[in-house]
Amino acid sequence: MKYIKRYIILISIVLLGLTSCIKEVEFTGEETAPLPVLNCLVGDGDTVVYADLSKSLFFLRRGDFAPITDAEVVITCNGTDYPMTLVNDSVYMLRHTFAAGDVVSISATMPEFGTITSKTITVVPKPAFGLVTYVFESYRMASGFTLQIENKNPTNSYYLIYVANKITPDSTEEMCWYWETESYENISCYDSRILLTNSDFPSINEGQYLLFPGRNFSGDTITLKIDFYDTIEVNQIQVVDLYSISEDLYKYLSTCYNYYSSRNNPFTEPVQVYTNISGGLGVLGAKSYKGKNIFWGDHYQP
Repeated sequence: MKYIKRYIILISIVLLGLTSCIKEVEFTGEETAPLPVLNCLVGDGDTVVYADLSKSLFFLRRGDFAPITDAEVVITCNGTDYPMTLVNDSVYMLRHTFAAGDVVSISATMPEFGTITSKTITVVPKPAFGLVTYVFESYRMASGFTLQIENKNPTNSYYLIYVANKITPDSTEEMCWYWETESYENISCYDSRILLTNSDFPSINEGQYLLFPGRNFSGDTITLKIDFYDTIEVNQIQVVDLYSISEDLYKYLSTCYNYYSSRNNPFTEPVQVYTNISGGLGVLGAKSYKGKNIFWGDHYQP
């Protein structure tokens, strides 16, 4: 009992000391000028591509990002330039069909900032599914599935997985053509190759998605057991959303995750979010999609 009292007193002193160390420090530096921020994703089979162009915001300011509406935005694909059209606020659009292997870059020329240009990337192919085995454990109302991915280029492949709940309308005529709402399951994966990865190529098991590089796995097939709590409804389809992503997009997403995970911790170093835009900020990335139904209403659909 004597030691417990001493422990409580010691903890109280430490907490009091930490509280007394808090001091509000006024920022006396200069506010940095805004930079143009350009973000764009292209994928294998995409026929419409969007880019978002806005101004960065000083870290002490709050509010919306100012759109840039007077730019000439151009996507270059395999050496040919394709001008984009402003369609809404900061959003520019291009109708063009992209395919795996296309060599793509994007640039934006603005009166205020001049020209910014992205790194050149290659459009990644759609991922390939192997076997998907569905399991429902009724005693805990939990579901899961074993997923196989054909890992054709392990040293240069990156993957993103969601489980989407797609609610259909009551009309059976529209069921296969129109999704009324869409949400995502909270998923988890306890594979050691996902949980125990090195700092250079980390995996992210973040509730509603799973992000990982193919190089963490050996061989040409990745097998993963993924769990989630089942919330299926009668008119609901659950779909495995599997994406192949480029290395640039992988670096952007992983550093964004590290940034949001550490920004409220005063004992961590600031995280620099990855960018491949010269003269500005943002990312041009490739993200190619492949989906597969795993559950429809009250039965499994392979």
